[in-house]
Amino acid sequence: MNLNAAYELRDRLETAAVAGVNLIEEDFRLKRAVEQMEPFAKAAPVFQKIYGMAGKLIMPECEDRAGVLLDTLGLLDAVLCTQGISQVEGEILEPRIPGAGAGNIYKKLSYGRIASVLEAFRGTGSGRYAVIRDAHETDPEIFEDYRMKYWMIKALGDSYGELAEMVADWLTQEKEPVIPLLKQGFAPDGKREMARRIEVIDKIAGGRENEFYRYAAREGNKEVREVALLALRHDTSNLSLLLESQKTEKGKCREAAMKALAHMDGEKAAEFWTAIMAKKPEETASYLEPSDQDWAGDLIADVLERWIANAPHKLEAEESPRGKETKEERAKERAKEREERDKYRQRLLDFWHAAAGKHSERILGCYEKMYHIFPKEVPLVLTRSLIRSFHPSFVRLAAEFYERFGDEFLEPVFLASVLNDSPEETYERFHEFIKPEGLLRKLTGKKQDATGVLYGFARIVYEENEGRYGLTLEDMNSPVRERKVCRWLPKGLDLRWYPLLLKYPGRFASGKRNSYSMYRNYYDWMMAKLYRPDVKELQQPYGEFFYEGALRLMPTTEGIQMMKRCGWKKYEGLLEACVRDNNSMPTYLIRTLLDEIPMTNEELVKELDKVIQGRKGKVTNGTNGISILEHWRDGLLSGVAVEKL
Repeated sequence: MNLNAAYELRDRLETAAVAGVNLIEEDFRLKRAVEQMEPFAKAAPVFQKIYGMAGKLIMPECEDRAGVLLDTLGLLDAVLCTQGISQVEGEILEPRIPGAGAGNIYKKLSYGRIASVLEAFRGTGSGRYAVIRDAHETDPEIFEDYRMKYWMIKALGDSYGELAEMVADWLTQEKEPVIPLLKQGFAPDGKREMARRIEVIDKIAGGRENEFYRYAAREGNKEVREVALLALRHDTSNLSLLLESQKTEKGKCREAAMKALAHMDGEKAAEFWTAIMAKKPEETASYLEPSDQDWAGDLIADVLERWIANAPHKLEAEESPRGKETKEERAKERAKEREERDKYRQRLLDFWHAAAGKHSERILGCYEKMYHIFPKEVPLVLTRSLIRSFHPSFVRLAAEFYERFGDEFLEPVFLASVLNDSPEETYERFHEFIKPEGLLRKLTGKKQDATGVLYGFARIVYEENEGRYGLTLEDMNSPVRERKVCRWLPKGLDLRWYPLLLKYPGRFASGKRNSYSMYRNYYDWMMAKLYRPDVKELQQPYGEFFYEGALRLMPTTEGIQMMKRCGWKKYEGLLEACVRDNNSMPTYLIRTLLDEIPMTNEELVKELDKVIQGRKGKVTNGTNGISILEHWRDGLLSGVAVEKL
């Protein structure tokens, strides 16, 4: 079917929306476009409805012209979105192989499947986020269609930042095939959408799109130039351009140029940063933090050595001799000395954090000196260095320091083995730390400290889309909810770790819950990140782990979602586990769990009744939510769906 008339009507409706509804009666082009739709009205009911709505729009007696215009345009746009087709003159083409070009696949989709997603993409506000996210999880095929890619790319400029970031992550996962669509229609003077397009291309292609970044940095507005200048960090041929940009740019654009310069190599780059370090050492150290160039390591080492050697004597933590001062004066003097000492130590620590990932001989020589000042921070920086660069020097240093200083360096030496050795070797070497009765306890009676190994596992995630394990820079205490992989594990993990981790004695510890996570403690979060849905043998023990933990501590929505992922069937007692004392009824949590627990109405009624009966006679503060639970129970008994309670 030739749909040119329908497309023309849509164009005229969009023009009318921009020009204003008061001019519609005088728009002869719109009237002609409506008349051209009459044959379509006889062909299909949906076109008949469009023709009727459009005809009403141009009538003088139309009262709600703006509303009719939006309804007509929305319906027409949705219909056209489901009617896309590709056709050329000549021989019949073979169908495209799914996955061969993620940006150019046509899917035969009904309007019913995509209606809610289209409406969410076109709308405003935060409520759309859940609609699009859930659709992506339950019906990912609709996002493979090239027509939906238009809305995904458009969403990069959405005013709701979380939605834009989520879609950006999806586009990044599609890799190279989506780059042409991101570059199509790119406007260097555009707004946030164009800047995010560059960010996605940068994550996918790195330096392979260097000429595109240079074009955007040259022609773009402030927001586009900022991300384009940062993307120039991949190619050392951009050194001269970046040196010039840091002189001419201001604000965030200059900062982006400086960050990119930190990744450059060569004599000119070293000279530039040496001069800056002499004037602004703290600022320079923050810029050089992501760099792994030898000259950057030497610059940081030079500052550390000078600060260690020239530490003022008065900053040492010792008691000042008593003089003729009053007690109050002595207290003020000690407070002042502590403040100056703490300030000095904090500045020194900031420089030390900038050493992560750098492996020049001079910076490696600072590790032992800094260990005697910051014994907790040096293993942390060594761990981050291993993950970021995995240089042989860090593997050697981890082994040496573990031999000399013990379990303080257990995490880096464990991760060095994970990255360097076979999965079997790593397991045989470190699994005793996780066993309830490890080898060390058997030989000496001393409890083994498994903290380092567990903190190492907390940095490991299994990426289902990639089918492999990765390491993240975020540690167990990090507030970052979704951890991004910094380095992939080349050889994976031995599956024998899972039974040990799932039965670890401290797995049900309470009191260490990240406020950004819906899991009941850090350990649950760690285990969820390690879950492998492709290994069927893990489903039963994983479901048991989360179920038993929920009964002991507190059920959570994400914990129940993990149980469902594992195919777990037993959910009895979870609502009762929500009630922990006699004075509070967590009705909000119970209501949330009712939506998550996969039970029938009759089964949920029994669970609610257990909570109600268990609470009666024990309440010391009014009804405390019992009446709400009774209302929900009665609603379920009468056949009301859970989501409508």
